[in-house]
Amino acid sequence: MAPARVESILRYPVKGLAGVAARGPVELLPGRGLRWDRGHAIENGIVAPRSASGWNPRETYFHVAKNEQIVRIATALDDAESPHPLLTLTTLPDGREATLRLGGETLQAQAVDALLAAALPAGPLGPPTLVRRSGGLWDWPAAELSIINLATLEALAAAGDHPVDPRRFRGNLYLEGLPAWGELRLLGRRIRVGSAVLEVFQPTDRCRATTIDPATGVSDLNVPALLASRFGHMFCGVYARVIDAGRIAAGDEIEIVGDADPRPAGSHDWPRTARVLERVVESPSVVSFWFDDPLGLLPLAAAGRHVRIHLPGADAPAWRCYTISGVEPGRFRISVKRDGRISRALHDALRTGGELVVTGPFGDVTLDDAPDETGGVLLLSAGVGITPTVAMLRALGETRRPVRVVHTERSGDDLSLWHEVVALCAMLPDARAQLHLSRESDDQTAELGAIAGRPTDAHLSAALSELAGPDGAAIDTVSAYACGPGTFAIDLRDRLARLGLPADRFEYEVFFSPTAAALAPARTPSTAGPHRVRFGDDETTWTPASGSILDAVEGVGADWPSGCRVGACGTCTRVLLSGTVEYLTDPLTPPAAGCVLVCCTAPTSDVTLEPPA
Repeated sequence: MAPARVESILRYPVKGLAGVAARGPVELLPGRGLRWDRGHAIENGIVAPRSASGWNPRETYFHVAKNEQIVRIATALDDAESPHPLLTLTTLPDGREATLRLGGETLQAQAVDALLAAALPAGPLGPPTLVRRSGGLWDWPAAELSIINLATLEALAAAGDHPVDPRRFRGNLYLEGLPAWGELRLLGRRIRVGSAVLEVFQPTDRCRATTIDPATGVSDLNVPALLASRFGHMFCGVYARVIDAGRIAAGDEIEIVGDADPRPAGSHDWPRTARVLERVVESPSVVSFWFDDPLGLLPLAAAGRHVRIHLPGADAPAWRCYTISGVEPGRFRISVKRDGRISRALHDALRTGGELVVTGPFGDVTLDDAPDETGGVLLLSAGVGITPTVAMLRALGETRRPVRVVHTERSGDDLSLWHEVVALCAMLPDARAQLHLSRESDDQTAELGAIAGRPTDAHLSAALSELAGPDGAAIDTVSAYACGPGTFAIDLRDRLARLGLPADRFEYEVFFSPTAAALAPARTPSTAGPHRVRFGDDETTWTPASGSILDAVEGVGADWPSGCRVGACGTCTRVLLSGTVEYLTDPLTPPAAGCVLVCCTAPTSDVTLEPPA
């Protein structure tokens, strides 16, 4: 494979406006990045700047995410590497033009301000005004350089069946020679480009700005929703800071020269490349993989949480969720049943030393805290749903809490991780595990000490009684957790409720596949809108072209938790404060009263939703 190299270099002399391609070598400066990059911006007269000379958030200025009309202002910068380049702004299609010599002691921008006032609306604080700031006005204070991998954009175009103009992403360095998503391997690394050294410290989350066609100013491709549904996250590209000054040019190769110091301590949403440390065959259908984690977050994950595994280069949707079945210092484990396209690919191709992209941990179904160590724990699972059971037993450690495990498998030949469950129970003072084999004629039933057939109400009642005491007085202290395929957990929830377990003492995780979400046909919305969708201090306008409510809010840059995108996992549940909605796909698991699954609903009126905390 050819080495990764710089394909092109762009700078943006005015934040929000079009970039200007470098014609030759350019200088990179620590704390500054490219000379003149985002050194100026257009105040919108709506949000007062927090700083008169330093960095301000983008809401202070005209920017594409909220002001798509600014793409009709063309930008040129002559003698860009000089101390006093000439900036030219041209409004389209009328061709009006204004110039400004940059770098003077004061900003003499009267002609430019007049041009902007004619092209852009004034705000309550005044007309649009070009301002200069001492540092770069990047979306994040230290995001000196934005790096985009062209192969990743090709993968986006293929997944969305729509051309993807690289200018949507407003990158400074566009790279070629990397595989799709290969830029994530640079996260937490120092790289040499030309004679400069950069530190890649953060992936780039994407917002509504990328939905805007840079040529027409029309929102025609919901890039955030495309990323979330087809790739399982909302990141494209990485940010870097300049460590050592130097000159770079198109054609320069990318060389990894070390790790960042310290390594990035980022959000759990960040995608990163994890390496397989060990591969263990658990059964004919289940393989476990132990990974490292460049951010060090997953070895600390609470028992019951899950990760998303992403396969760069695979056909979209190229991700799936897997429960973390074990954590140890410096590494974490997932246990994968050979079932589905992504799982088959892991079984067939992933070996020790292999790499893939992970995000997480995610999920709220975690082992509760019981400081008095008196509340009983009931762990119910079926098939590969045993994975959170194993993780929770590992986390219970030397607890004195009574624990009962009820696991169901088709046959003894299908068992995976059961030996670990038995061993972990043996280490606890009051823990017992009961195995049920649903294929009642299995010859291994007696050998394994199993019960033939699925658990009956009598079996569940006996487990509850042991945990709650003979008179059942402590049943409201029992914590029950379930994980399994299809409606397994929902059926158990209803049965345990009939046996007296309070509803708030039962938690469950539903397996789902993003493939189903991608292929399930959604109904056509019954209304044409437009409808306003409000959430906190933000809002957007929904039309049938927006897709679901989730698609619409992602289109304006809101990063709401979501999983299956077909109403199965419940991750996207939001409180409906006002208005009405309809389901475009019937949810597998309906939400609680007063809540909606935004991944598969459309508004039928103006609505107000409670945003994520």
